[in-house]
Amino acid sequence: MRRISPLFFRVMVFALVFLLSGGTGRASEKWWETGHLSDYPSKRYMTALGYGQSVRSAQNDAVRSLSQQLSARIGSSYTQNRETSGMTTRRSVKDVIRIRTKTRLVHILFPRTRWVGSQNSYVAFAALDIAQETRYLRGRVRNIERNLRALDSSYESASDPFQRIRLLSEIVRTKEKAALYDREQAILSGGSPSSRFDVRRNVSRLERLLARDATFQVDLVNRCGQKDALTRTVSHHITQALTGEGLVGASNGKIRITGEVSAHPMGRHFSRRYIYYGYHYHFTVRGPGGQTWGEVARDGKAAGLTKDQARMMLTRRVSREGVRPLVRGIASRLFYKKGSHRFVALPMGNSSSGTSRGKTPSASGCGSSPAGQARSFSSLQDGHQV
Repeated sequence: MRRISPLFFRVMVFALVFLLSGGTGRASEKWWETGHLSDYPSKRYMTALGYGQSVRSAQNDAVRSLSQQLSARIGSSYTQNRETSGMTTRRSVKDVIRIRTKTRLVHILFPRTRWVGSQNSYVAFAALDIAQETRYLRGRVRNIERNLRALDSSYESASDPFQRIRLLSEIVRTKEKAALYDREQAILSGGSPSSRFDVRRNVSRLERLLARDATFQVDLVNRCGQKDALTRTVSHHITQALTGEGLVGASNGKIRITGEVSAHPMGRHFSRRYIYYGYHYHFTVRGPGGQTWGEVARDGKAAGLTKDQARMMLTRRVSREGVRPLVRGIASRLFYKKGSHRFVALPMGNSSSGTSRGKTPSASGCGSSPAGQARSFSSLQDGHQV
């Protein structure tokens, strides 16, 4: 019988011990506690744990954790804050991250999921393949750059000032989206983000166009065709809101907001406890050529325990129900933003229908009641905020 060499025996024993210890170590990896697996090294994968009462909810929680990690890395590395005259813009990474939360991370694996009784939940291990995700993000940037070239070409050839404003605002948003993906791929790959998506020059140009071509004026009256404290307060709210969108108010503004806003007390017989005011408003927005862009109108009532409280509630309702939709309607016309269903946007360039739908304030019933609109609000001072 052939004897086994002592050296060969020792080698075999060592190999067996190595394999057993390796297998035991791998099996004993408590990934649900550490958040790490040896098969998914940090140089190649970004990992996270998720928790939930089902496997799917645990996996979704792990994906959210990965997104938060990526957002935190971006936020700690890049910030850009800026304030400009005429239009205040705060462009920070936090603003960009809000867009990122709507974007799905693509190359995510779920190699481990288990029920952990001590935590009374499922635990999911998620791993993001850094190399594959980086390639995906670079591809998105290339696609966006093609769109940017098309937008730049359309902007250079456009002659209508409002079309140029719309295109330039779209260029700004598209650049910021490209910068988002570029920052992400730079964070994942360990590189540096590109400066070609800087929007500062575009924003400055947009501000100049708005100040030159998108000035506005507000002209509101009550049902008597007069200006009072209520009309001045609502006009002030419209002016503030449009200024916040980057527009500039002027006495000869090219965008005209006209209409009527009026109110009247409804009398004690309507309620013993509350003082009610009925109100009506009808606002119309017209472009530089006189064409009607859209309108918003409503009749309603507001109540308070005192006259001052009722007037305050009335003005708040008009601002919420009328001013906000009006401003969102103008912003959607200028910046391709989502408008409001309360703002009836009319067809582009439809000047004939716009003229016919414009409403002239009516003096019908003006002064028919001793407690009418002009008298009930005349006691409010010009600067009184209600």
